[in-house]
Amino acid sequence: MSHRDSKNRTDALWRGDDADGGVQQHVNRYFDTSAPYWDGVYRGASLQDVIYQQRQAAVLEYVEAADLSPPAAVLEIGCGAGHLTLALLGRDLNVVAVDASPAMVDATAMRVREARPSQPVTVEVADAHALPFDSECFDLVVAAGVIPWLHSPAAAIDEMARVLRPGGQLVLTADNRARLVSFFDPRAIAALTPLKSAKVALRRRQGLATPRLDYPRGVDRLLLRGSLEPLARRTIGFGPLSFMGRPLLSESRSISVHARLQSLADRGTPGLRWTGWHYLVRARKPENVGA
Repeated sequence: MSHRDSKNRTDALWRGDDADGGVQQHVNRYFDTSAPYWDGVYRGASLQDVIYQQRQAAVLEYVEAADLSPPAAVLEIGCGAGHLTLALLGRDLNVVAVDASPAMVDATAMRVREARPSQPVTVEVADAHALPFDSECFDLVVAAGVIPWLHSPAAAIDEMARVLRPGGQLVLTADNRARLVSFFDPRAIAALTPLKSAKVALRRRQGLATPRLDYPRGVDRLLLRGSLEPLARRTIGFGPLSFMGRPLLSESRSISVHARLQSLADRGTPGLRWTGWHYLVRARKPENVGA
């Protein structure tokens, strides 16, 4: 796909000229109206806040593992409130940050201006399904928390692979359909049934913002389909444990249980390693792709 074709596709999606674009516009509006909430997640001390903060730390560990030489070109997809953007800039990387939500783009641009007024960075609106960039122009693509909100993850991952240079790497997260907490609560178990899955699909077709869940193996298949080789994988986040929608533990106790289970998962304990809330993967585009 050429730069111009990709840009035209992005503009069409933003206007809602087709069914998929209409769905994405509802997701974009959700994030436009909830930008302050997502900013607070990376500042708070609740269990959910802790899990998201640890997910970001794990993403940055994978960025470090990519072993980039400054000023490598990095594309951050789904920049949100800009917390990860600042962390990437702190590593002397040449960062382009994009988000489908104008409110999120504005929040990131403001945060960057306030924290690093002299450091060049590009922050703009873009759709992950049709990135407005030339092929093979980035050394690293980071997409944290993006996959759950896309109407076509396969198309987006293909785009991520397209803009990566041969040998470049992708750091990506997805919401795990096999997360442990889903098997404690009857309501959560019911959410995994085909009937519930069909209901969620209907809500998405109706344009309602509903995050998707994916099994780790399913995400890996999409990466391989896009000629990306997984290099490292892990899951993050255990809790809150609930029964019929009611928490079983206090907030402080839930954080302690999460920390213990996360430690076991990080050591590869069977039954825990792949059942965290978020699935993280680092993948590479082969040097000889397309040869």
